[in-house]
Amino acid sequence: MLEGADTELFSELIATCDGMLSARVYQRVYQTAQRGGLIVEVGTALGAATVALALGLKSSGKAGHVYTFDPMTGGPRRSIKSVEQRIAWIEKNLSRYDVADLVTIMPCDLAGGLAELPSGEPVEVLMLDADGRIDRDLEALHGHCAADCALIIDDVADLVRVRRKGATYRIDSKMRLSWLLTNMLVSTGRISPGERLVNTYFGDLTCDPARIVDHAEVLAVYRQLVFQSASANRLQRIRSRLMEWGQEVAPDFAAQCRRIYRRAKYRTIGTDTAGDKAAA
Repeated sequence: MLEGADTELFSELIATCDGMLSARVYQRVYQTAQRGGLIVEVGTALGAATVALALGLKSSGKAGHVYTFDPMTGGPRRSIKSVEQRIAWIEKNLSRYDVADLVTIMPCDLAGGLAELPSGEPVEVLMLDADGRIDRDLEALHGHCAADCALIIDDVADLVRVRRKGATYRIDSKMRLSWLLTNMLVSTGRISPGERLVNTYFGDLTCDPARIVDHAEVLAVYRQLVFQSASANRLQRIRSRLMEWGQEVAPDFAAQCRRIYRRAKYRTIGTDTAGDKAAA
């Protein structure tokens, strides 16, 4: 399974774990985790990135452990309705790749489970893929991160999604918030410019972890969310409505269609496009 950690392994995560990212991004997550030590993931989803982190740690031969946090109150599979079902699904994925012993699943938010992290052991790798409020999670961990902690931040894109349900509209600014906050942290020298693969940032802390969040600067970022623009692309709206209808009527079939689409699109590492997760 680990030999060469080739393209096929990371492409496989898209299908077996309902992965939302491309094979190239999962490969980079795997490589980052080879640093070893304490690894924290915020936003487990169905465990695709969790598996990539654990496989990277395992291949390094270094001591370490992955703690993954998610309150499990929502998620990409509507047919998985309970916390217990979600955890069972994730555990199945971890066992499939023989990394269950390297991962602790925390069915809560980061603040609620922070006390469970090993005392006195710095976080060497931090992956953030929750609701876009990366300032909250960075502040919660400010006393736990290594000075040069490796950072992975997903959904970093200047994108606002608008979805209609009946007579109401749901405005999703998660990606734009992550994009604004990440850009602010880079411009103020708190994190490195790093590297961006599709919509995922890879970099490092470059400041005292205790000073990672400045509330005035963060407030200025949130104020930029008052007035926003969203795509009015008709085809995208039709596709989104069809997918939402499919998830309501036949969630398992809709999930299968999404897996087939993503696997075809990302079947090789070189097939990434700027539409990665926005299209998912």
